[in-house]
Amino acid sequence: MTTKSEESPAHGQNMEEKILSAAERLFFRKGFSMTSTTEIAREAGCNQALVHYYYRTKEKLFQAVLGGKVKNAFRQFISMEVMDGTFTEKLVKLIGIHYDTIRENSDMALFLITEFTRNPGMFSNVLDEVRNDAGDAFTIFKRELEEEISAGRIRPIAIEDLILNVVSLNVFLFIVKPVFGRIWNVGDEELEALINKKKSDVADFVLNSLRP
Repeated sequence: MTTKSEESPAHGQNMEEKILSAAERLFFRKGFSMTSTTEIAREAGCNQALVHYYYRTKEKLFQAVLGGKVKNAFRQFISMEVMDGTFTEKLVKLIGIHYDTIRENSDMALFLITEFTRNPGMFSNVLDEVRNDAGDAFTIFKRELEEEISAGRIRPIAIEDLILNVVSLNVFLFIVKPVFGRIWNVGDEELEALINKKKSDVADFVLNSLRP
């Protein structure tokens, strides 16, 4: 079996990344329970021992995949670029980033819904980390929302409700996309054009729903 001393740092890092990418593809395609470390090793082009060498267990590998995806997406939400501007400008940017993230990782949306329903405990560590990272950004955004409500520029709404509205609208679009295309016999190009338009439609819908 390969040992640390036998691997160059560059080769080891490359293989570790290959295993992580292979696991991501398989987890998103088949789910956690239906994916084996043997399949992950085959997909990554290594032996099963290396999968356990780098990640110990399938559960730890799952956490690495989940943590990387969720935290990378969340970092975009709290970037300085997003947090700059008026409340409305920030909200529109957040809706757009969330939409783009789901579109680029459409398999991830279904995967997260399915896996969280089956085993919410698997998400505990990642959710705790996201909550810790979100602290300041969430507090600022909540305060600005309350200021907008106090000034009469938007109707009273809890920040949790606002976030749920955005997430629901964006995620549902990609969940029904395959079904919609088949039911209405919409071609790929036409469906893509419709999906592209929905990005601005969701932002407009949310902003209109906030009017006093």
